[in-house]
Amino acid sequence: MKTVKTIVNSFKHYQVLSVLALVISIGFSAQAQSYKTVAGSSLKVLGTSNLHDWEMVAQNVPAEAQLSFKGSEVQDITALSISLPVKNLKAKEDLMNSRAYKAMKADKFNTITFKLASAEIAQSTAKATGALTIAGVTKQVTLQGKITENADGSATITGSRKIKMSEFGITPPSFMLGALKVGDEVTVEYTLKLKK
Repeated sequence: MKTVKTIVNSFKHYQVLSVLALVISIGFSAQAQSYKTVAGSSLKVLGTSNLHDWEMVAQNVPAEAQLSFKGSEVQDITALSISLPVKNLKAKEDLMNSRAYKAMKADKFNTITFKLASAEIAQSTAKATGALTIAGVTKQVTLQGKITENADGSATITGSRKIKMSEFGITPPSFMLGALKVGDEVTVEYTLKLKK
């Protein structure tokens, strides 16, 4: 016949094992997994001028992320890196392209990059703080994006952020001997479609 002490010890042992099993199961359910962008990812730069609005668009934006989901809710983003060739950004007019590339010093600094340092998640919205490098100048910025898990297991990150070109040492382009002047502030909109 088991003594009371033996029963109590057995119960304690069972409790410890139960807690460990719970911790392990939670850890696996929310374990970060690697994702890479696929076709359909895009980045837009929307700007203004004294004559008309303009935009430049890049398709198939190269990016990688480490995401963890619990059910369909994102729990954490532990890594995010974007590396966009400047000349992937294209406007409808060739003249706009050449002036923009010159302003961004694309021949010397041919890539726009973002590398995550930290992130906060609340209700599937991430505030991702990291180093953004444009035209050879690096600034710490916070990007906000909505993260959703799709039915096929892929994930989509969407968001936008306003930046000033002058903060990155870029002089806004001008055209027609200065008759058309581009505004300093632009809006960057991004849609990243990622798969494991």
